[in-house]
Amino acid sequence: MRPVGRAARGLRAPAGGEGDTLEPHAMTAFSRILLTGGGTAGHVNPALAIGRALGDERTAYLYVGVRGRAEADVVPREGVPIRFVRASPYPGARPSLAWPGFLFDLLVGTAQALAIVRSFRPDVIIGTGGFASAPTMVAAAILRRLGLTEARLYVHEQNAAPGRLNLLVGRLADRVFVAFDDTLAAFPSNGVLAGYPLRRRIRRLDPEAARAALDFAVEPGRRVVFAFGGSQGARTINRAVVDALGSLLPHKDRLLVVHGTGLRRGAGALDPDADARARLAERYTEEERRAIAGFYVARPYFHQIEHVYALADLVVVRGGAGTLNEVAALGLPAIVVPKTNLPGEHQVMNARALAASGGAVVLYEERRLEGGEAVEALDGAVLASQILSLLDTPGRLEQMGASTRAFVRRDALDAIRRSICGEAAAPPDAAAPPAGGRLLSSEALLYALEHRRASTVPAGARRPEQPAPADRAYYVARAASLAASPAWETRNLGVKLIGLLEARDKLPVLLAILGDRTPAPWYKRALGGDYAQVGFIRRNALTAIARLGVVTPDVETRLSASLDDPYYEARAEAARTITALDRGLSEAGRARLIAGLIGRLGDRWLEVAAAAAEALGRVGGEADALPALLALADHRFWAVRAAGLRGLHALVERGRGGDLDALERRVRAFPLTATDFRPEFSIRTAYARLIRAIGAKRSAT
Repeated sequence: MRPVGRAARGLRAPAGGEGDTLEPHAMTAFSRILLTGGGTAGHVNPALAIGRALGDERTAYLYVGVRGRAEADVVPREGVPIRFVRASPYPGARPSLAWPGFLFDLLVGTAQALAIVRSFRPDVIIGTGGFASAPTMVAAAILRRLGLTEARLYVHEQNAAPGRLNLLVGRLADRVFVAFDDTLAAFPSNGVLAGYPLRRRIRRLDPEAARAALDFAVEPGRRVVFAFGGSQGARTINRAVVDALGSLLPHKDRLLVVHGTGLRRGAGALDPDADARARLAERYTEEERRAIAGFYVARPYFHQIEHVYALADLVVVRGGAGTLNEVAALGLPAIVVPKTNLPGEHQVMNARALAASGGAVVLYEERRLEGGEAVEALDGAVLASQILSLLDTPGRLEQMGASTRAFVRRDALDAIRRSICGEAAAPPDAAAPPAGGRLLSSEALLYALEHRRASTVPAGARRPEQPAPADRAYYVARAASLAASPAWETRNLGVKLIGLLEARDKLPVLLAILGDRTPAPWYKRALGGDYAQVGFIRRNALTAIARLGVVTPDVETRLSASLDDPYYEARAEAARTITALDRGLSEAGRARLIAGLIGRLGDRWLEVAAAAAEALGRVGGEADALPALLALADHRFWAVRAAGLRGLHALVERGRGGDLDALERRVRAFPLTATDFRPEFSIRTAYARLIRAIGAKRSAT
């Protein structure tokens, strides 16, 4: 390292951007600091904060990022020079068309970063993750291995679940600083628990001064709800906030909703602010929009966000580590809507950690089809209900605010500075937050739910195969998202999980799948396919509906239609589902379904005819099911005759067998021949059980 007392060469930066000021340190500041990390402001701000803590007014800074991303807007405002390299997001472990572009960008970007690092000659390189930092961190590791740089290499991992890049580069770094205690396990040899490095300007300001600094009026006495999704915005939050305004409209005199919609990133990208305004115009009349304007303020981005923080009573945010640590440091209660399907579900893990401290409520987005497009969404009515519930519960916001403060390790910047400079670490002023516990993959959850061991559970205890209540909402939202996937394997997994999780509020998802009669592509039809919703997915949707145990007119309609499904397993499962839902059927629905079951007794698939016969015994009566089942005595297949005997047995047990003497005479006419080469013929077993049941019922009467 070269102290700034010696001639520091290269670009110099002012000692702080908008609102940041350097504080003197009892140390020798580094003369040349290279920072990298980006894609989102959640990676950029920690890098800038750490850089400021390691330097002083004589330090030369350089930031390396990707053009068109958050760093291109944020870094110059902080007065720090920036250079750009090529990089693109990691496309995932599975082969895809994105891999060639990713590898090309990584190779070109690494070559660019090699030249930048060699020319700038930094003492310290700080990487905070995100795909924008990949080329620079790889280049630094190469130069260190070749002995062409003496720069120390440090990584900061903000999230509870480490990103793939940080997992890789962390092995080569001198130290990896983490914000969660549980994250240390990923870096056993060089991990250091430090916390999240907050920008120094993020602190509680005087509300009156903040009110005067804003370009919109905040009337005293109004409760301020501040919703934003980071520098790039979040479509889920933006649309949910706009949709929630209708439910919040009756409370307009006591609320102010401040909405940061996000900045557009590059040509061709979605303009989040324009999208939010278009949705506002689409959802509300001109008169409603005028009323909404009295309590709703939207801006693409708040560069001096601390002024809005100072007036906020409640925030609605994504689950990025930077955002959560900022609101926690300020003691702000939060509704967190984490972005899902990210590597390691790190936003979900972050949100769960804050919720575990008592400072947040977590609402999960889920994938849905809107206008033919699959989008992640959150119901605006659900968001509005949660906002009003928190605001109207006495003392709730104060309690949550106190809990969020315990989430933050407040000496993070000092801990990082001391560790890098070799000083003794100061004792922490707060314990590290828990990461919220491990989440199962969807496949692992399915295995756990399907291999339940309910017989070993004491009476009254929660079944071990069901997730903990705090995690269930995540798994349910995840299941609904999977069920909307274009890939049939993923969709099937989601359907099964909805049933196994007993997610009754997701019944409409299952009904939509059953009602989808979109034709299969021509090449699948040529192979015998029928609909885009694969037959066994329709079958599993019926199984899931049976597990939910909810009967509505729509359920009865779908069950009736499913008895005519082209796929034989779906028809058989429809009969079994009718049996499972017997007690909830309406009188009209029952009559329609019994008629459908009688029609299926002649199905060419024996499995369907047998399932219909058994279902009739469970839901039918003396006038309809009894004669239909007795007529099966002449059926040429023994398996159907055996099912008819089981159906008659169910009728007798339910007291719907009519004249028992006459029934016994008719039953004795059933041929008991079978090709069932087992020690005991199942048709004979069914016959014997039925005769005994008739005798027992006759004796009882």
